[in-house]
Amino acid sequence: MRLPASDRPTRCLVMGATGYLGSLLVPALVAAGHDVSALVRSSGSLPSPVTVHRGDATEPSAVRAALAGVDVAYFLVHSLDRDDFADVDRRAATVLAAEAAAAGVRQVVYLGGPRPTAEAVSEHLASRAEVGDILTGGSVPALALQASMVIGRGSTSFDLLGTARLSPWVPVPRWMRNTSRPVAVADVVHYLLAAADLERPVTGTFDVSGPEALSYLALVQRYARVTGLRVRFPVPAPLWSHGLAAKLTGLVTAVPSAVARPLFESLDHDLEPTNDDVTAVLPAPPGGPTTVDNAIRDTLAGSGSPTASATPFVDELVVPSAAGPDEVWRTITGLGGANGWRTIPLVWTLRGALDHLAGGVGLYRGRAPEITDGDVVDSWTVLHRDDDARRLVLRADMRMPGHTVLEMGVERHDGGTRYRQKITFTPDNLAGRLYWQVQKPLHDVVFTTMAHGIARSSSSEGPRAVVEALRDAANHVAARLR
Repeated sequence: MRLPASDRPTRCLVMGATGYLGSLLVPALVAAGHDVSALVRSSGSLPSPVTVHRGDATEPSAVRAALAGVDVAYFLVHSLDRDDFADVDRRAATVLAAEAAAAGVRQVVYLGGPRPTAEAVSEHLASRAEVGDILTGGSVPALALQASMVIGRGSTSFDLLGTARLSPWVPVPRWMRNTSRPVAVADVVHYLLAAADLERPVTGTFDVSGPEALSYLALVQRYARVTGLRVRFPVPAPLWSHGLAAKLTGLVTAVPSAVARPLFESLDHDLEPTNDDVTAVLPAPPGGPTTVDNAIRDTLAGSGSPTASATPFVDELVVPSAAGPDEVWRTITGLGGANGWRTIPLVWTLRGALDHLAGGVGLYRGRAPEITDGDVVDSWTVLHRDDDARRLVLRADMRMPGHTVLEMGVERHDGGTRYRQKITFTPDNLAGRLYWQVQKPLHDVVFTTMAHGIARSSSSEGPRAVVEALRDAANHVAARLR
């Protein structure tokens, strides 16, 4: 039998701990003295006191193991970067509702989006509402918080707002005049943190809102004023579609077009509060809610510059392998030098030659027989090697207007093996963002071929393996473009 919550730290599980809000909430929970665990696909940079459970939020067994002994479960999962995000989030919420009941969880906490009164809403908002309904409809008390636009460093919404710096003109389609109540990320984290200390479980849906109702156009002008820009000149744009806005956003910012589009579609509605205010069940932030001006100032102060790119470009691939995890791991840790990179022949040689001409490190700097943290592998430096987790992190040393990190790992999945590859490019400035877009087509071919080459070359060597990997990569890239 469990002790009352007051007799020990609250045991909290954060699902989505490496996402935007999760990465802020986890250290706040730790600092508050709670016993924190996280369910993640990869450990990322979670604080050391956090207990890490690796697994997928849609896998009942993984969720069941992570919920053991948990008092409060936070559901911050959002799969907006996937075409099937609504289905993935629905399955994850359904799994949590069932497993939380079986595990005896005291409270579920969810952060979603607002619920417009219109009959037809965007797929994004409909999905957020559906997840809230699944959780609040379960047998475990669930607190569903609803926020429209979150202002903070790393927030996709704030990154979209930052495009105001790119031009003195701003296109104004009809939906730019709809209103919402932007809320500071510090206030959102305050409420999420306070939910861990509820005296008794709560079920219901509550709005988390800022103190001001602003149209998106007014918010762009407010951003310009706070950052010292001139007033942006509005240009009527009746034909400015969500698709066009998303494509241009993907070109000039670190926000992928696939993520930007459903967010733009959500602006078809006024995103005003429709439920009870969150202060009916949780205490307000000290000093009251943060104003929009102060939220923007706090964000820019945290990024160090109003032109800083808060969100890096991220490209992630997961490829199944017929080989065992140890075999794939040997391939990963053996990359570089005479072994090559399991991708298109000579492509790295050409890139290294160009880097050499530009005064960079070039390419073939060799490698130690057994690499460890700090070692050089051709044009990369090893940032971290974890043999237990089978995870290798490299930093690119070539000259470019930004910083690139390559993370490679191996994991078991449904009795088989999966190779996971994640590339994170953080641009220094607008030139960095343009660089990413210009090289992206070749990047996709080279690194997708490498991912399939690593998976295939673990069990087969030679030119045939490269040809097969290139074929698989072409099919993968073609599927992405459809």
